[in-house]
Amino acid sequence: MAVNQMSKGRMKAAGAIVPTRMNATYAMNANGSLADQVFFVATKPYEVTDVRQIHSTAGTDGGAVNLQVVKDTNSNAPGAGTDLLTNNSNAGFNLKGTANTVQVGALTGTQASLRLAAGDRLSVDYAGTLTTLAGVVVTVSLKEI
Repeated sequence: MAVNQMSKGRMKAAGAIVPTRMNATYAMNANGSLADQVFFVATKPYEVTDVRQIHSTAGTDGGAVNLQVVKDTNSNAPGAGTDLLTNNSNAGFNLKGTANTVQVGALTGTQASLRLAAGDRLSVDYAGTLTTLAGVVVTVSLKEI
């Protein structure tokens, strides 16, 4: 079962509300449950400001094993939308990387791609044979716009 945790905070400065920042987290421990899936639905406009990933057991397949964070709109299937990461020649996070080591996402330079409207979704999109991969956690930091 995927776990979606969100944390948020508001501040006031000179009587004005400073944009809310929050985190949307996807966590999946079992290898057999790893699949492209939605983990966040925007209820208002947000901008993606940071993406981080960690896994407890690395993939071991001979080919590339990657995870992309995707913005899905309209009726896109999970993971079929716009890729948000440029790591590894736009493939996303390397899931064969060292276990228990946080990877920081390199965000696309296309600002419009990083903006979510109400109803847009964030998904994980796996590529490659996942073999032994397990304990995947992705945290996306969002700023209310």
